[in-house]
Amino acid sequence: MAHICPPSNPDPIPGRRTFPCLRARVQEFLKRGKELRAQGARHHANGEFAAALRCFEQCGTLLPAGHPDAASVACDRATCHLRLGAPDKALKDANMAMRLAPTSARAAQLRARAHESKGHLHQALDDVVALRKAHPEMEEARVYEERLRKGVEAMNGAKAGKKHEAAARAMGMPLPGAKGKAVAQQQQERARPPPTLKIRCVLEDDVRMLEVPAQGTFEDVKKAIRAKFPGAGTLAIKYEAENGELVTVAGLADLRVAIQTAAMSAMREAAAAQAEAKRLAKENPDAPPPKMPQLGLPYVSLHLVRVVRGGAIAPVGDAIIAAEDGEECEFDDYIFDFADLFRQQLGIDPDGHVSIHSEGLERCQEALETVATSEEAQPLFDEAAGKFQEVAALAMFNWGNVHMCCARKRAEGGKAKAAKDKKGADGGADASAQDDPLAALSPEEALAMDAKLMEAEAKYAESLRIKADFYEALVAWGQQRFERAKLFQAQEGAAAAAIARPAPERGFSAGERAAAVDELYVSAIEKYTAALEMLPGVAERQAAAQKISAEKAAAAAVRAGTATPEAAAATASEPVQDLVKEVTPQVLVMWGNVLYEQSAILVRKGDKSDDWQDLLVDAVKKFKEAGCGVGDINGALSRHASKDAASVVAARGVTIEEEKKDDAAQDQKDSAAVTASPAVAAASG
Repeated sequence: MAHICPPSNPDPIPGRRTFPCLRARVQEFLKRGKELRAQGARHHANGEFAAALRCFEQCGTLLPAGHPDAASVACDRATCHLRLGAPDKALKDANMAMRLAPTSARAAQLRARAHESKGHLHQALDDVVALRKAHPEMEEARVYEERLRKGVEAMNGAKAGKKHEAAARAMGMPLPGAKGKAVAQQQQERARPPPTLKIRCVLEDDVRMLEVPAQGTFEDVKKAIRAKFPGAGTLAIKYEAENGELVTVAGLADLRVAIQTAAMSAMREAAAAQAEAKRLAKENPDAPPPKMPQLGLPYVSLHLVRVVRGGAIAPVGDAIIAAEDGEECEFDDYIFDFADLFRQQLGIDPDGHVSIHSEGLERCQEALETVATSEEAQPLFDEAAGKFQEVAALAMFNWGNVHMCCARKRAEGGKAKAAKDKKGADGGADASAQDDPLAALSPEEALAMDAKLMEAEAKYAESLRIKADFYEALVAWGQQRFERAKLFQAQEGAAAAAIARPAPERGFSAGERAAAVDELYVSAIEKYTAALEMLPGVAERQAAAQKISAEKAAAAAVRAGTATPEAAAATASEPVQDLVKEVTPQVLVMWGNVLYEQSAILVRKGDKSDDWQDLLVDAVKKFKEAGCGVGDINGALSRHASKDAASVVAARGVTIEEEKKDDAAQDQKDSAAVTASPAVAAASG
């Protein structure tokens, strides 16, 4: 961007003799030229290019021929012409500046920009090349030359009729024609100032107008009103409704209603004016048509009411514009003299209130220390410490859940690959490996998933270290062991099916990996068992805490008068949530999923013993104990790796009755079990 240079020293032209009678006039002209140029520079800085151009043109007429500033002023005019979209006039002023100062880098650069604006890229490139030779240190000229060369090369390689468009694309400029006009129009729209909302504020007999951004907040309106009425004290904002009543403006929603009311009123006035104009035109056709009011965003009339704190009830909340802190109030000297005389007659110590205040603070501090060290306060401190401990454990638990979500996200990536492999398989791959999305993961993806699972395990362990009875972390830890076991087993199956997997992974062989899978399954069951053993104690403590909290809330409601003692007692005696009944079914379903998965693995391995049958029967028992639906259990058995799963369960004496109409009531009764039951279907995967 070209810059406006400051005027140089306005001395008379060196080497030219002037008459004494003209010397003063020359000095006046030069001084006026300096002022005009400085004024033009200010207009240019503010974006007022037309006003700046007028100042520079007047300055040029005042400068005598051969003045050192003549070339610089011509450059200033060329800059304004370029900003106003007149490249021809800019080129004329740039040529004049080059004639006056052939070595001027600014004049050469402006002439190149004028040629570029006219589409003469070759002439612009010639000027920049000459400028680079004269001033090789100019980094801006080097960048400009590279951009022009790209445009020239694109123009030379384009077809006829597309040269300017190709050059514009190569140089990153707006396209000529309709596209260029659209881009320029968008730029002009972005440069326009944002719309404003005019507000007419009435405070008693004082009427003032203010403007706020149309997309502003209610706080902006309050700040603008405070700026218009700085010493008015505390104010309430109101608007006049259609029925003539004053309605308090308590927020942005009320302000929008006021704007809508003003808009409807303006539309009615415009319609009435239009009807009156038609009537007058019909009565007097020769009369000139009356000027119609322009429709636009109407101004909103707001009434400001001073709020007296000791008097009537004031509006509450955002409807109040509080008086500014530090507002100065002036009092006459006689008021202070009278107050001093009154104090002397009464014998009041003027600094007595200070000592009373200090004594009050000291006694409050002593009382706080006494209360804090009393025996009654220690349970409160213990309760607060327990709350903070629970929050810290919950934070670690949620952190671990984040890592588990990341691990499951990587497992989801294998589903599409597994579906693709299953669709294109020609019998060379194991069907179980094709059905398991974990088996479709690459070794790198499997290692990344396992790393996330290990990070989750570390966070769960940290959560239990902070709070040993945090059963949620134990349950999640068991699920993490189950997910890791499934990952190891799926990768082993993929290696056996020769689907681009190296035999050893993570430094252990397939046999060692099988032992690790069994160990992980056993560890998951241990976590679930520990969580179930922990539940009764946790539930008892939570129930006691909830009962105490309910009794305190009921007592507070009675003191506040918001509830009767009978209603408060009924509220406090309401049964608390049964944590054991809610959580136990979910843990039992997870436990059953582990047993189910172990049974399916043994079947896939071709185990001839009855171990897989024992595991399957135990899994079904867990599902039934959790209250899972009969349809869910039958669906899991039908998807088992063994086709004889249902008959094996029946032969062991475990009966699965058909669903009855009463099942809906039972399912509704045990809502927690129903919530957990869909996990049975997930176990068969």
